Amino acid sequence: MNELKRQHIAAILIQSAKGVWQIAVPFAIVALLQQMLFYFFIALCALIVISAVFSWLSWFKFRYRLEAGELYVERGVFIKKKRYIQKKRVQAIHISAGLWQRVFGLVKVSIDTAGGGMEAEAEFVAVTRAEAVRIRAELLKELKEAEHSSQNDGELNEAQGETEAETETKPLAVWHLGTRRLIYAALTSSGIGLVLSAVAALLSQVGQFIPDDIYENTFDYVIGLGLFLLLILVVAVLLLSWIISSVLTILTYGNFKVSTYEKEMVIERGLIEKRQLTLAYRRITAVRIIKSIIRQPFGFVSVYVESAGGGTNKEQGSTMLVPLIHERDLPAFLEQTLPEYVFERPIKTAPKRAAIRFFLRMLIVPVVATCVASYFFGAIGLIGGTVVVAIAALFAWLQYRDAGAGSNDTFIWLRSRTIGQTLVISPKQKVQSVTKRVSFLQRRSKLAHFEIFVQSSLAGKSFYVPNVSDENADALFRWYSHQSD
Repeated sequence: MNELKRQHIAAILIQSAKGVWQIAVPFAIVALLQQMLFYFFIALCALIVISAVFSWLSWFKFRYRLEAGELYVERGVFIKKKRYIQKKRVQAIHISAGLWQRVFGLVKVSIDTAGGGMEAEAEFVAVTRAEAVRIRAELLKELKEAEHSSQNDGELNEAQGETEAETETKPLAVWHLGTRRLIYAALTSSGIGLVLSAVAALLSQVGQFIPDDIYENTFDYVIGLGLFLLLILVVAVLLLSWIISSVLTILTYGNFKVSTYEKEMVIERGLIEKRQLTLAYRRITAVRIIKSIIRQPFGFVSVYVESAGGGTNKEQGSTMLVPLIHERDLPAFLEQTLPEYVFERPIKTAPKRAAIRFFLRMLIVPVVATCVASYFFGAIGLIGGTVVVAIAALFAWLQYRDAGAGSNDTFIWLRSRTIGQTLVISPKQKVQSVTKRVSFLQRRSKLAHFEIFVQSSLAGKSFYVPNVSDENADALFRWYSHQSD
């Protein structure tokens, strides 16, 4: 029986630094604004000591063992927990190297299992590259020459160029995002909304610590700038948010590549924090092709995969397969990575009688809001409301035009739109259930909603297309209920 092992001792410093950073930064801002730096430094020293002691106890109590395709983990400072993770339950393994791990030449390993939700079933904060390879080889593959592969203990970026030390065999193919696609992805990123939200949240918290006289003077100064200067200020804020969003995209998806093997693919990305995900093909339950409103005019799409394990909170339980690719290059990319998903996908779109439902759903609220705004604000409210109504009408038309679905003997595909267009493709054997929903008004128009449910990192995820013809929904329902052996 193998002896129980501990993580690298650097895990103590990494965990301690992470805990201190998360707590100290917001308190440092408050202390600076309230001129309480002396008390903050005293509290910081105490926090460092407490965090170091607790991190040492966590490291000391965390032990694990790999044996016969099974991972045994015991941990807990006050409450001792023991967990067995069988090989057959492992869905995906993430290998990443943040700033602290790279300082010590280590990596972080997260293991996702079936039904584990968004949290990793087991997580190793600091292990050597060799140990990460051994864990992955034991849990995701047959253990062949893992000892030979583990000879490379270098940093993650050094190991990326040495595929023989990364896996037991050389990849069948490697797809690189490349510099040009990375720049296009950064410039067309939709993350500007998240940046603006983060700035607004920060300002809402900081604003309460700003003295009233400074706040009032600043407010009066901004109001006195005039409409033109205010417009310039708004544009400057948006431009800054766009630049920040672009930089974050480059840092996140720099060095992006997909390596395909016989039974799994390895997705690598990141300039500062280098991440690596090994995903078995048999775990993939659906492919999503996204056309954002910004990228669609240029012909670019993003591709996600739904899988029983492997998704992240940022990607809403899905796995980013490729951040950006042109539509004309997509068939070749899928042929290289997921060849079974390369086929013609004819779409039976929503009938003309469904158009009124899309427009009603999108226009009721903007029209009512425009009437109220015009009553209270006159011409300005009417003009602003009219613009909003026109935008809503445009999206209603796009949603009607894009709604549709189709199927063949082995696959089903649904296409819909909220802001961006989404095409979901799923094999029949991966669909957990299907639902046809018909409201009273839809029954009069012979329309229906059709929905499929597939397994994902969140235990399950559903996709639906609204207001397709009742005939099409029945055909898709029969397609799933018919079991062909």
